[in-house]
Amino acid sequence: MTSIGTTNVRLSPPPPELMRLINPVVRRVLATPFLGSRIRRQGMVEFTGRRTGRNLRIPVCLHRVGDETLIFTERGWRHNLAGGAPVTVTHRGQLRHGRAVLVDATPSQVGAAMRAAMDDGARPFELGLKITRGCDPTADDLAVIARSIIRVDFED
Repeated sequence: MTSIGTTNVRLSPPPPELMRLINPVVRRVLATPFLGSRIRRQGMVEFTGRRTGRNLRIPVCLHRVGDETLIFTERGWRHNLAGGAPVTVTHRGQLRHGRAVLVDATPSQVGAAMRAAMDDGARPFELGLKITRGCDPTADDLAVIARSIIRVDFED
């Protein structure tokens, strides 16, 4: 996928350097039941790296689209979840176990899922997007954005 965008919608994730500074604080906040329970979309996904075997703890935004929990990202860590991997998700101060899968989705499927997340109240920032003020992007507008979908299936 390419990172092209329309004039109204473009990919705009926080810079990796900034995330390296902020993520340790976010991890602590999310792991605290009192504070973490107050944050609606932010969560932390924990899994083992496929090549290094290291335990990775990644703060993410979790989106409910229909009956599925989705994560939208273009970061390299997503490849650890190709084919599926066991994960632990900390969300709203609670730990849940499950399996995360990097979904092989078409651009139109990604656009439709992102539009559904926005319809559920997700802000462009939570999706890593920059949208021109006053613009309400369609699923087709969002389909040109280079994003991958990770689906989390919980064991509950």
